Amino acid sequence: MIAGLNRDETSQLYQEIFIHRSYLSGGIRLDTADPVIFDVGANIGMFSLFAASICPDTTVYAFEPMPPIFEKLRLNVAGLGAHVKLFEYGLSDTERRLPFTFYPGFSTMSVQRSYADTAADRALVRRSMVQAGAATGDGLDAFLDEMLDFRLREVTHECVVRRMSDVIDEQGVERIDLLKIDVQRAEADVLRGLEERHWELVRQIAVEVHDEPGTRTEGRLDTMVGRLRRRGFRVVTEQAQELAGTDRHMLFAVRG
Repeated sequence: MIAGLNRDETSQLYQEIFIHRSYLSGGIRLDTADPVIFDVGANIGMFSLFAASICPDTTVYAFEPMPPIFEKLRLNVAGLGAHVKLFEYGLSDTERRLPFTFYPGFSTMSVQRSYADTAADRALVRRSMVQAGAATGDGLDAFLDEMLDFRLREVTHECVVRRMSDVIDEQGVERIDLLKIDVQRAEADVLRGLEERHWELVRQIAVEVHDEPGTRTEGRLDTMVGRLRRRGFRVVTEQAQELAGTDRHMLFAVRG
């Protein structure tokens, strides 16, 4: 049983994470004893549940700033006890309060207000729904647009973000076997919050990277690949066939 904000999105997350194992690609493995995971952008906790299902001794630090999403996360991981530590804030390059745009119908696209691009998100969702089998035509197109108006309505929440290094110090974290990041265009900010002295703790990284020409994310994928390689990581990037031509890429980095 999984608590979700809507059935379609919850089913999609399950398929992506449990069936396709989308974060265990590019050489990423959870094969150490008692792995430690930072789940940044935990959403309703699907990846935290997946990690615990394949490695029962996993310790997960799960970060989710949005109050409506955090409540579902709390419910979903309640049975995992002390193995999951919950933080009702996001990670960034400085500690502060920020406005976030929350989409009740597509919570995974919820985003810091400064990175919000509703038109681009709407186009991506529309495309994915058509690919999933929605028919086209004047009447059905109008229905699809009306549904998107409802599901991508914007709700603003003031949320706290903090630096990853501050959390590592406070929690006494000694290693991070997997740093998983999915934060809708704010991934570079998350990594800037990791001080040089803590980079040696990180063994693997799985991150969704946004790279859109003509926007503030332009060139981000190449920049991030270069920086991680200079830190000694082997880096692989992938883009799912259904996302070809969009700004979304997956980056997997393994140290050693």
